[in-house]
Amino acid sequence: VVCAEFDERTWDATEAVLAAHATLLIGGKSGGAGLMLVGPSSSGKTTVLSFFEGLDNQVYRSDDLTPASFVSHDASKSDDHLAKIDLLPKIRQKTLISRDMSTWFAGEQEHIHKRMSNMTHLLDGQGFLRDSGSHGRRGYEGDEYRFNFVGATTPLQPRAWRVMGNVGNRLLFHEKRGESDTRSAVDDIVDGSEYGSKVGRCREAVHAFLDRLWREYGGFGSVAWEVGADEAVKSALDYLAEVVRYARATFNGEGVSREGPHRIIGALYDIARGHAILCGRDRVVIDDLQVCARIALSTMPAKRRPVVQELLNPVNGSRLSSGQLEAAARVSRPTAHNRMEELATLGFARLSENDDDGRGTKQLELLPNFEWPDSLGFPEFRS
Repeated sequence: VVCAEFDERTWDATEAVLAAHATLLIGGKSGGAGLMLVGPSSSGKTTVLSFFEGLDNQVYRSDDLTPASFVSHDASKSDDHLAKIDLLPKIRQKTLISRDMSTWFAGEQEHIHKRMSNMTHLLDGQGFLRDSGSHGRRGYEGDEYRFNFVGATTPLQPRAWRVMGNVGNRLLFHEKRGESDTRSAVDDIVDGSEYGSKVGRCREAVHAFLDRLWREYGGFGSVAWEVGADEAVKSALDYLAEVVRYARATFNGEGVSREGPHRIIGALYDIARGHAILCGRDRVVIDDLQVCARIALSTMPAKRRPVVQELLNPVNGSRLSSGQLEAAARVSRPTAHNRMEELATLGFARLSENDDDGRGTKQLELLPNFEWPDSLGFPEFRS
């Protein structure tokens, strides 16, 4: 239905949100899934999220979130009144959807740090406790406060990536590109159905599917997961986690700073488990990692994304020249060289020079440990 009403780009993002949402069915897990759809304005991110809205027993929508929304401390309100307006009890065992998370990743660095630090603790799924002079200690604790967080944002500024690297990043990203063909857009608007009707048909299909899934499995925490996976799954999961670790690494005074692997592996594995549940399985197979591959190639700063995607793409033979990057990323030769140097510093590739064209051409050669696994199809980010 989604492909018929919109396109495969929209389906790719919808599939990722479905997989993240389905992790609510997994019993015994700690922490919730955090997934952001990232792309330019008008690329269809909020269209995807709108398919899930209105499913009130599973989803809660809020478009104006602040850290204080989860556990309130308004001095003018009584404790009883605050308990009624606290967000955390309303989203427990549900997926929280927010259409515009751009403000969470914007502003002064200390403000971003505060917001993302709180979100990291909230997504741990153990509740949230706050102290203030007016109300003392207020909040909620216990693993029944697990929830998922799915939102949409425009590409993040570098400072946001630096902050998230410091506070323990629990968020994954899925790129959502927009329509670049003006004639296709014209045909869609003039000859196609009204937008609201298209969204309505997709929402109806998504709701029907998720209602049935929740009934068949028994709701939140009902799936007893079968432990273990075959070696191909483990190897691919290890590879994708390394891509994320290296691609969203930050630079500090001592060089490159990379996060540990456990949290990333856990987050990607949860998405794969959610996808397996969508397919009626309690064990991950290699096909479940295709959505994780798209996420891994999206979870990095926007300027690095086209370089990493082109370099890892097997069709390029583990090599990327300045000219190829200029064309793929639509940047100048000096900018292409700067980004190639950054990838070499991050540890993805070796950088060499080849001045055959008289323009100081450089070439990246992928290190063997980052060659794309044969078991995984390379994602196509359609534009």
